[in-house]
Amino acid sequence: MSSFYENFIAETDNNNSTSEKGWSKRGITVNDTSVYTDYRLSKKHLGFALKQNVEELDHLLSSFDNKWQPLNGKKFWFTNYDDLLRGLRTIVWDKNVKSYLIDDKNSYLWSEIGLTSFLKREKVKENEEWPNIQFYEVNKLIADTNQFLILGNKNTIKRLNNNVINIFVVGIEQVLKNIDVAELYIKIKKEQREAEGGHLFPIFYTPSSQNRDILFILDNMRSNVMQYSKQRKALACLHCGRCNEVCPVFQCSGDKAYDNIFSGPIASVLLPHLETIDDYKFVSYACTLCGNCEKVCPVSLSLRDMIMENRKFFLEKGHLSLAEKQRVKKLHKTLQNRKKLNKVAILKSLKMRKMTTKELRRSRKLPKFEKQSFNQQYIKKLKENN
Repeated sequence: MSSFYENFIAETDNNNSTSEKGWSKRGITVNDTSVYTDYRLSKKHLGFALKQNVEELDHLLSSFDNKWQPLNGKKFWFTNYDDLLRGLRTIVWDKNVKSYLIDDKNSYLWSEIGLTSFLKREKVKENEEWPNIQFYEVNKLIADTNQFLILGNKNTIKRLNNNVINIFVVGIEQVLKNIDVAELYIKIKKEQREAEGGHLFPIFYTPSSQNRDILFILDNMRSNVMQYSKQRKALACLHCGRCNEVCPVFQCSGDKAYDNIFSGPIASVLLPHLETIDDYKFVSYACTLCGNCEKVCPVSLSLRDMIMENRKFFLEKGHLSLAEKQRVKKLHKTLQNRKKLNKVAILKSLKMRKMTTKELRRSRKLPKFEKQSFNQQYIKKLKENN
């Protein structure tokens, strides 16, 4: 574990060591190291690998499950966070747990399962010095080696060696095919963390029954997203938050509008399928399709295509009211008519007012139309240039 970590960090820190010389890790020789030292190339390869992992998710999870040995400790699968908390309650009662430690309190995963609230209800107190139980988010499962990739901190390794119960929690989508993909993942996360002024502490951990390790694997409606061929690629998200920083909708609404651990552009894709469509379809329609999120996404997710696929799905499967369907049909008819699109701005503004509800007009300003449409401006410029 340590030798691989040292080799990889040394390789990514040395920008001059490219394809002239290969280097070894776990008996595998890598001849082209440019993929690890070139950030853009790394992003491209990682994006492809993560999307491929999503497509092979069933196979990778089965592979990980089949290779698990009793010596690795205990492993449990949970369909939702309520089941997970019931399983955790059994451990707390059986082991008479009185104190806990969470390795990374900022992880979105603890918010998803409501861990701190649960521990408070069970009267388990936080104690960093002498905990009875420790919680770790597994950033990635490695399918071919049955290891955990944990992006911890400088104290994580020391804590892992404590003789206490270690609870590792991971979502079913966080599985990688092999160590090679994990290297790319670390490379990208390392660059991001350093850009934010921090440091990355990647740890490849092999679970052990001697260390009293217990793995919780959580579905929580992620398998529901897998039904949709285009939208499921959103599960390759790195949760880096860059899309939120450039999203005009998120900048206006903030986290509260989503009422979920997922927010911003990625929520516009996932939330209707992770929660209920009728309650969360609005997030897919709130998107302006500006494309800012795609420009900054480290793994080049086609979020606009996924959001458009959601809208199409809602219309086809009857999740829109009759009034909503009529407005969609009118808008579709208008957008296909070049004469209507080229009308003067005031007429288009009146048409827009007729197509929107009073509630919508009260809550936000309608967009102002240019005097000339894009088509008219384009033709005008062509004539000027000629």
